[in-house]
Amino acid sequence: MNPYLNNKTLLELALKWKYHLGVIALISAIIAMALSSSVFLKPKFKSSAVVYPVNLSAYSEESNTEQMLEILNSGDIRDRMIEAFKLDDHYKISPSYKYYKTALYGKFAESVSFRKTENEAIKIQVLDTDPVVACAMVDSLIMFYNKKIQSLHRVKVAEALKITTADLIRLKAEMDSITGCLSKLGKEYGVMEITGQSEGISAAYFQAVANGKNNQALKEYFNNVAEKSPQARSLMLQVEGITTQVTVAQKLKDDSYRELTKEITYAVVVTPPFVADKKDWPKRSIIVLISVIFTLMMAMVVIGVIENRNHTKPV
Repeated sequence: MNPYLNNKTLLELALKWKYHLGVIALISAIIAMALSSSVFLKPKFKSSAVVYPVNLSAYSEESNTEQMLEILNSGDIRDRMIEAFKLDDHYKISPSYKYYKTALYGKFAESVSFRKTENEAIKIQVLDTDPVVACAMVDSLIMFYNKKIQSLHRVKVAEALKITTADLIRLKAEMDSITGCLSKLGKEYGVMEITGQSEGISAAYFQAVANGKNNQALKEYFNNVAEKSPQARSLMLQVEGITTQVTVAQKLKDDSYRELTKEITYAVVVTPPFVADKKDWPKRSIIVLISVIFTLMMAMVVIGVIENRNHTKPV
């Protein structure tokens, strides 16, 4: 390499060509400002909200915040947003386009973002060319999130309600069967309230025997009570046990029904969205600065080449 370029400092080159570099920087800035204007780059407005997850059921070992992120990033919520806001038309993506869904989903991912904050909240952010749409999309994301969680919760509770209802029907059927047997014992054999009845009939029967009386009806009644009372006692114990189970099952059913029909929110909005009055993108000052720096760097390369050629030409 020619030693001239090795020894010549960039500062010296910049000072030598300062007027040229100034003109180049000015032209670059003007072009960058023009290209970053709304004529070429449609401005985008940002709307955001900060929310905390609440009233969530545990589905795995993930935290409530991580669970909220998973739900917000679900395809179901994305598709509902696309349908509700007609985003294909809004983003100017034709359904006849070969890669329609890829382009649409890509644009949605580019415009909508979710991230976990340092305090375990979730920040929902939407960028859009229409500030009103951006704000409405944030509100809708929160609403669709609530509906999605509610749907998942109700599926789970509906299964529990179905099981407890079936248990209750089964227990009541068993209760009806047992009470039917007890009713039969009462009608056909006169066996009813076991403890008091047994004591009473036993006392009457043995008193009659002691008095030398032969009461055939009393004797037959005594024999019936003696023979059927163990069965009746067993049935009564079963009734007590099933009555307890029915009480528990009925409470579970009532609790499940309340869970199924209640209306609650699953996201607490700490910072609500608002309609932005100032664009968020493009950052014209940053674009102009980067353009000028890049142009000057390229200009210095060209100047270096020119200087190198000038000092290598034969005299």
